[in-house]
Amino acid sequence: MRIIASFYKHEQVMFVSHLDMQRLFQRAFRRADLPLAYSNGFNPHPLLSFATALSVGYTSDCEYFDVMLSEYVSPAEFKRRVNAVLPQGVHIVDAVDAGEFKASLTPLMRSAEYDIELEFDESVPREAFYAAVDEILNGGEIIVSKKTKGGIKDVDIRPMLLGLSVSEFDGRTAKLRLRGKLTAEGGLSPELLLGAFYKKLGTSANSSVNRRNIEMDWTVIA
Repeated sequence: MRIIASFYKHEQVMFVSHLDMQRLFQRAFRRADLPLAYSNGFNPHPLLSFATALSVGYTSDCEYFDVMLSEYVSPAEFKRRVNAVLPQGVHIVDAVDAGEFKASLTPLMRSAEYDIELEFDESVPREAFYAAVDEILNGGEIIVSKKTKGGIKDVDIRPMLLGLSVSEFDGRTAKLRLRGKLTAEGGLSPELLLGAFYKKLGTSANSSVNRRNIEMDWTVIA
């Protein structure tokens, strides 16, 4: 059977890499004594995959993985047993039986929302701050330098930007809500977007980023 689960990753494990998160869950499944299904070949491994990676240093309220089991375990029992052995900061929020659905989760992704908190070393004028936000939202191309397999390239990330709003600003701190595309082909990087924002603002800030949601097209499964 196949289980699809959502989980959160909070501050206690924000610096755990994607690869180490995979290992963390594999250990948790074994400690929970789950009947894992394994790949064939000379080096069998649990059939576990994640919808997408989360940048090191980010937190998240909504990540997804799927795992294959060799025997039936109810989603409620799966959730209970795994949560009992997961470390603080990681918790399965929901789990469902995917039935006969075999496709990867990654092609189901459409977009992601992020809550961003900024803390400036010095007070920023309100007019300058909102002017920079407006330029990001309504200006022309947003050219950033992005590391790719072929090296560093200049790319326009505007087509990936779906929304940016300000919920709080007092000159020294700000709270933003960012929405960007996230698909199998790639997604909007909050880090690159913030870099472009700082360039327009003329100063930078200490930032924390939390992925609050990943929009999935579950109709593909239905």
